[in-house]
Amino acid sequence: MVKIFAHRGFSHKYPEMTRIAYQAAIDVGADGFECDVRLTKDKKVICFHDGNTMRITGSYGLVSKMSAQELIDKASAITLEELLILAIEAKKDLLIETKHPVVSGGAIERAVIDLINHYQGAIERSGIEVVIISFSYLALRRVKARGIKTAKVVRYGLGALISRSKDIALNIKTLRRYPFLFRVIRAERIYVWTVNSKDDLKWLKNREIYGVITDRPKRARRIISGRKFGHE
Repeated sequence: MVKIFAHRGFSHKYPEMTRIAYQAAIDVGADGFECDVRLTKDKKVICFHDGNTMRITGSYGLVSKMSAQELIDKASAITLEELLILAIEAKKDLLIETKHPVVSGGAIERAVIDLINHYQGAIERSGIEVVIISFSYLALRRVKARGIKTAKVVRYGLGALISRSKDIALNIKTLRRYPFLFRVIRAERIYVWTVNSKDDLKWLKNREIYGVITDRPKRARRIISGRKFGHE
């Protein structure tokens, strides 16, 4: 069965990467969460996509120059630690994307790894899987060296063909344009992002993929598995 990962939570309906968005993803039957992470001024790992706050808050501030509490107060952001605990308690898999290039360099991977290691016992008891994903090969090398599962994010078809990663995350637009990639990709697991339209979800339903990353987990769950959770 294809797994449904809520992209930044149930972000079609709720503010992205907030507790309410992830709780809503649980409520509609998502199998897992996806998040992007950055380091704050006080070296906390915060779930935040952009390098600044303009798109989310309407005012400009660099995430790397703000404290975690400032981002929580101004953008209702959630820390990775909070999200990891929520995933453990709800038994939801977690995809963590580290953003690059960033001024902190490899410090973001080290901080994420430290958090995963701290909660490793709880992760194992809950039976969930935590995977670090990135566009950066160097970032993934740092993570794999510590024995943590990874997946390479790939935007274009050539990247999929030359990737040596066992697991990859591919753009739905690339797959729709080059469907032959399904036959030639050597990855053991394929995640597809960001899949929101009914047409794309139906097209993927019977493909040999591991997971769909979507802003609309309720719609994806209904189309992929036939299970309904109220109105979309």
